[in-house]
Amino acid sequence: MTKERPATKASLLVTAGFFFATFLLTRQSQVPALAGLAAPFALSFVLLRLRPQVPALVLVPIFAYGLCSGLVSIVAGREVSDVFRFFAITMGTLFAFHIRPTTVSVSWSLLPVTLQALIVAAISIGLSLLQDPDLAFAARSIAQEAQWGDIYSFDGLYYRVQVVGNALLPLLFMVSLWRLGSGRVYRWMVLASLIGLVAAGNLTYALVAALAAFIRYRAWLFATSGRATLTLLSLLVALVLAGGAVAEAFSVKFDGGDSSMGVRFDQIDAAAREVGDSPASMLWGTGLGAPFPDGRERKYSESQYIELQSLYLFLQLGAVGTLLYLATLFYCARRFLADDGRTIFWLFLLAGSTNPYILDTNQLVATALLVCVFPRRETVGHRSRSLEWRPLPDAIGP
Repeated sequence: MTKERPATKASLLVTAGFFFATFLLTRQSQVPALAGLAAPFALSFVLLRLRPQVPALVLVPIFAYGLCSGLVSIVAGREVSDVFRFFAITMGTLFAFHIRPTTVSVSWSLLPVTLQALIVAAISIGLSLLQDPDLAFAARSIAQEAQWGDIYSFDGLYYRVQVVGNALLPLLFMVSLWRLGSGRVYRWMVLASLIGLVAAGNLTYALVAALAAFIRYRAWLFATSGRATLTLLSLLVALVLAGGAVAEAFSVKFDGGDSSMGVRFDQIDAAAREVGDSPASMLWGTGLGAPFPDGRERKYSESQYIELQSLYLFLQLGAVGTLLYLATLFYCARRFLADDGRTIFWLFLLAGSTNPYILDTNQLVATALLVCVFPRRETVGHRSRSLEWRPLPDAIGP
């Protein structure tokens, strides 16, 4: 147990920065006046907090490639605003690793995400208890017309609330889980994130949360032969019991071309046709800011986000640019994050791999927060601790 550290001016400012960034990401769609502020604020926040001496040369190759890709798109007649946005966010997800590690309050930084989890859970539970089809239909209409997301149920009992901001729920769960022994507040944050994840109804999020819990406690689960046997038997029973539910979830997601998985396969087919029409785009990409080609089910060119956002980035950068981006990502994650931070980072990307909000502002903010909470020790020269302004022990670093 460590003594409580006083709040420094830098700690307060950086915590406030993370609070406002996560607030924008979870509330900008509900508050029209905040729309479009999340990305500019997060980018400026990270750039203002860049550490003075870092191996920044590692960013030069992908920065130059992205710049050339964007210029090609502009010459091809694409919208300059789209080109600039994709260039800024793609580079921002890498620059986020270079933020200066600072002691922060995890609970205050992620408070808006905790509120998101509680709101999502309240909507889901409320609709399930009231059992009013008209109310559920009205709620869904409001969410869709306001472009907040979607609220729906396949059986009229369990309502999925899939709205903007949910992309940070897995991050809330994992960071709280890794800090569970550092204060009572993290127990409540884990509980809030769990009910939020259930209410969100995203299968990938649930699977990643289960995998994160297993990774976090695997040493304890297999500490003795008896415990290992019990763990394996419990996993087997859980798989058998959950098999029917998972099979039903997959059947629903594959039910029809306009289903959840049907749309994803439609996007893959649209990308394949784009590459087939121009084989060079497979290697060099269609250019940052290029619209995603329309499929048979939907007009994806009208949106900057699709379900397989990672496929969208691949189509823009091509194989060369994507490999360059991933190589830089791997290097930065290894260079600036401690082991626990890297685990959470890769699991967070896995959670977003089949969803719209990967490789965007959510990833930028998540990366910067993880660098502050789980910094690689030699990059800061001291043991980092996250600050809590309560009579509780500090959330100690790795």
